[in-house]
Amino acid sequence: MLIIFSFILLLTACDSRPKGVLNETEMENVLTDLHKLDATLGEVGLMYNNDTIKSQYYNFVLTKHGVTKAEFDSSLVWYTKNPQKFEKVYDNVLIQLTDLDKSVKNGKYHFVDSVELAKVKDNIWNKRTLYKLTKDSARTRLDFEIKTPVLLYGDVYILKFLQRISHEDSCTKQHVVLRINYLNGKKDSALVAGHNDSLQRRYTIKLPALKKLRIKSISGELLGSKTYKGKLHATVDSISLIRKYNPKLQESLRKMIEKANPIKVIKVKADTTQSAQKATKMLPKKPK
Repeated sequence: MLIIFSFILLLTACDSRPKGVLNETEMENVLTDLHKLDATLGEVGLMYNNDTIKSQYYNFVLTKHGVTKAEFDSSLVWYTKNPQKFEKVYDNVLIQLTDLDKSVKNGKYHFVDSVELAKVKDNIWNKRTLYKLTKDSARTRLDFEIKTPVLLYGDVYILKFLQRISHEDSCTKQHVVLRINYLNGKKDSALVAGHNDSLQRRYTIKLPALKKLRIKSISGELLGSKTYKGKLHATVDSISLIRKYNPKLQESLRKMIEKANPIKVIKVKADTTQSAQKATKMLPKKPK
């Protein structure tokens, strides 16, 4: 009896989780679903904008597992303070995600989308692909604008590049922005934070043209900041801006946009009375 009681005490001591903290299996399942959600939002272009919509999706995942946001936040803090347990949890998360990736590639969950396969990728970037900013640089930020008549509703624009911001860089709140500018003045945009930690990062920002409007241009900032204190030290390399579209649908999409956004033609009616009076005044007077 004493041996059994001692064993129970040992088990209790090993599991030092406070009340309200998810166990390892629960934490593993929630984190796996959250990572799957992030990947999905990235595919549809919602990863870097529209925080209200994103929070609704995240709350749905927590509700699915019967977990409140407070419980998840408390669990995340506790596991962060217990890195050995957190590492074990994430090892299992990676196993789940790897197995899922293999299943998806083998076509287990969906049929082959012929429309997606028909899409073409064009690099519409027509500017320099390498920028190095130093304290002697003429500019303090790297902004761009791409104008071409082929931009159309239904396109997906993918900005890719490598970026390295050194510790010496004095700018604050560095960021990257990609925008779709519509002719009526409306915009869609995605923003990602930059980091001045001297690490080279690969950025991929995907932004779909979801509004049924005429597109004026694609613009943004490869490197922007809130303030500039006179010392720049950043490199942006291997820049590309991919336009992903289905060429077979281009003409029908263009007609749909033209129908939804007709060009207004202002007709000016001539005032025949005033015109006649002006013409009469311009005639030479008859001699008396």
